[in-house]
Amino acid sequence: MKRLSLLGLLILTPLPSLAQIHITPSVGYASGGEIEDTEGEVYELKGNTAYSLAIETDYDAGRIGLFYSNQTNDIEGINQSSNMHYLHFQSALDYQLTKNISSFFGLSIGGTYADVDWIDENIRFSAGAFGGFQYHFTDNFALQLEGRWLGTSVDSNFDSSCVSTPDKNSCTIKYEGSWVNQFQANLGLRFSF
Repeated sequence: MKRLSLLGLLILTPLPSLAQIHITPSVGYASGGEIEDTEGEVYELKGNTAYSLAIETDYDAGRIGLFYSNQTNDIEGINQSSNMHYLHFQSALDYQLTKNISSFFGLSIGGTYADVDWIDENIRFSAGAFGGFQYHFTDNFALQLEGRWLGTSVDSNFDSSCVSTPDKNSCTIKYEGSWVNQFQANLGLRFSF
């Protein structure tokens, strides 16, 4: 009988102590990043569409959660592309500006999976910083505009081979510097439950 009473109490008790969950799918434009061949020629990663999803919960004066993003960038000058998958743990502080408008600033850490043929170690440490604005139509629905930097740690001495192009029989690619820096401008819809 005690089990039944305890179960009934748990079911009938309101759950205001549970934090809100925020789900934000977004689409944006991603650019940035360079690679260098062994002759010292630098190739830019062309900008392209980025798709992202953030799942967060309220925490203190902000929120914490997970961020996933996928973007494919063609490499100028060679017939190659890079497909980057970012998975980060993130935290942000929220600032209410007006009744319907708020801003936020946050940091993230995690990993990047680079789906490319010309490297052996596809998973790398990455970090990010982001900020933006939200326009709240209701307590449960907002439009979000966000700018985000994503940096992937790479070894500047890392060389590898890639598939040959019509202009060359083979090529060797290396990263310039110790970070590949990419930037995103995202527009999303935030759903809160």
